[in-house]
Order: sequence, then structure tokens, then C-alpha cells
Amino acid sequence: MELTKELVLGSQSPRRAQFLKDLGLTFTALPLDLDETAPAHLSPAETATFVSELKAEALLPLLQKGQIGLTSDTEVWQGGRRFGKAADAASAKEMLEALSGTTHEVYSSMTLIDPENLMPMSSVVSTVVVHFHPIPQWAMDHYIETYKPFDKAGAYGIQEWIGQAYIKRIEGNYNSVVGLDTAALVHMLEPYFQ
Repeated sequence: MELTKELVLGSQSPRRAQFLKDLGLTFTALPLDLDETAPAHLSPAETATFVSELKAEALLPLLQKGQIGLTSDTEVWQGGRRFGKAADAASAKEMLEALSGTTHEVYSSMTLIDPENLMPMSSVVSTVVVHFHPIPQWAMDHYIETYKPFDKAGAYGIQEWIGQAYIKRIEGNYNSVVGLDTAALVHMLEPYFQ
């Protein structure tokens, strides 16, 4: 399975890169470093799409002829509050305390950009509901100290120890919570398969 154009991943996420490898896709990764602030009036799904498309706009001038770009954003929301990436151990613990024993939503948006297409940008967003068991303080401390989840929305990785030990159930696509809805991605890329 090959693409007719070279895929460029606008991300430094090792998890997203691994998903592309697992799908058998050849790609180049170009890390993007930009402000992920979004307008406060946007809904959670709109926020994820806004940030993903912001990344796509930053990636666009870096693409060459024959390339398509892929960007993504994953957001954790609970009760109208946006949980970004934790700045430090204290903010990570505060986030985990808020999520412990409760339910929250994860919104994952992907944007595919093709500079040679008249409609160069298309985005899809998926929503997953995540139910956490209560997390004891020692488990939060262990997780934060051992895994340092400061690059993850909501200060946790579902694929890591805390997800394996304290997530009761999810409703939706597991890979979306990790950071990339691979099923939706394959459908987005179908026009480019040869």
C-alpha cells in the first residue's frame, strides 16, 4: 500500500508517528512549535479542529510539490473546562485529581492538507468518552514521577500505566485518545492510495 504523494506529519508526537508506521505508511516528520491557544467561545470539537488547522497552516509553506501534510490535535475536556498539557508536576496532579473517579471527553481532530488541491484542507474530529476509576494519591504521584506526562493533554496517556490501571471504560476509538483516529485517517487518505 503506497500513497501517490509523500506524506509529511506536522508533529513531534512519537505516538502519532508510531501509528503511521503501524499502518505501513512512509512519511517524514516535521515538528511544529506554535501557540495552541484557541478562542474561548469555540466548542470542544471546534477547539480541536481550530488547533489542528492552525498547525496545518504552519505546515503548508514547508510542503513541496508532491507532498501532503497531516496535522492533529487532541483535547481533554470536562464540564466545559479545557485541560491542556501540564506545565509541571503540580499542574499534572491537579488535572488528575479533577479527572479521578469521573467521566470526561477526548476530542481528536486531524487535518489533511494538499497544496495542489483547489480545496487544500479537510478536517475530521472524533469524540471519545473516558471513564476513570478513582485514582489514589500514591498512584498519581507514582505516575507523574515515573512517566512525566507533561506532553499529554489532561496529563495522562491512556496507553501508559495510569490508563491501564485506572480507566474503567471508554466509548469510542481508543487510538483517538492516544492521539490519532487511524480509521478516520485511512478514509481521509483513500484518494491518495495506489
